[in-house]
Amino acid sequence: MRVLVDTSALLALSRTRDQYHKRAVVIAERHVASGGRYLGTTLILGELHSHWLYLRGPEGARAALAQLLDDPVHEWMEVAADLVRDAITHWLARFSDQDFSLVDAVSFEVMRREKLTRAFAFDQHFAVAGFELLR
Repeated sequence: MRVLVDTSALLALSRTRDQYHKRAVVIAERHVASGGRYLGTTLILGELHSHWLYLRGPEGARAALAQLLDDPVHEWMEVAADLVRDAITHWLARFSDQDFSLVDAVSFEVMRREKLTRAFAFDQHFAVAGFELLR
């Protein structure tokens, strides 16, 4: 089963002091053991790299990013302008009462397009948008 992977899950996996770290490890191990795969976007990679720059410095952030890109369990989708436009229309405008980030909205649009119903995330915005979180 392919699920969208969010920055929140990737950060939780990479930081032992993250409040969700232990849960994230259990969820990830179970998902991969059952043959699961992850789909993410280049926006998620950019957001994650920004966090890792602060947490690990330039060399650590670069190494972690390269390792993630080389992991065959992860698939990374490039984000084109048409995807961003649809994310604005389908998610930011439609849920104008919510504080969804652009990264969130693009993730939701990718999930809609790819017919994914589940996400590996600790961001409740996914549930608000109508998606199920891996548990």
